[in-house]
Amino acid sequence: MAKRRGTDAAQPNDTLTTFACPNEDCANFNRFAAGNLSVCERMGKDQHIRRLYCRTCGHRFSERQGTLLQYTKLPEKTVVQIVKCLVHGCSIEATADICEVTPRTVRWSPSWRKRAAVPKTSIACNWRS
Repeated sequence: MAKRRGTDAAQPNDTLTTFACPNEDCANFNRFAAGNLSVCERMGKDQHIRRLYCRTCGHRFSERQGTLLQYTKLPEKTVVQIVKCLVHGCSIEATADICEVTPRTVRWSPSWRKRAAVPKTSIACNWRS
């Protein structure tokens, strides 16, 4: 069975044009489509998350860095669904039920609210006995 690493090198760099080096000390910091990035490995259960390498400064980073997906192991589809529910004003419990996760997962990080611009009032639990 061939290693995935070999197939990554064969992919054209045009798939990396939406990424830029996040290292502030790099000459190509925040320069998209600079041609300095390459895929150095794949991560995750299904090897679907790319780890990128900047040839200018040698910095390695995940393609999820700086996104809502950065610190989660949830599938992208589930995270998008959670954020949509919260933006539409669903409670934590309702969101957890709809997305088939635990309320703790939805409550997991207030940084989701900040990065997704979800108003705090839309996440308030308005359950009455």
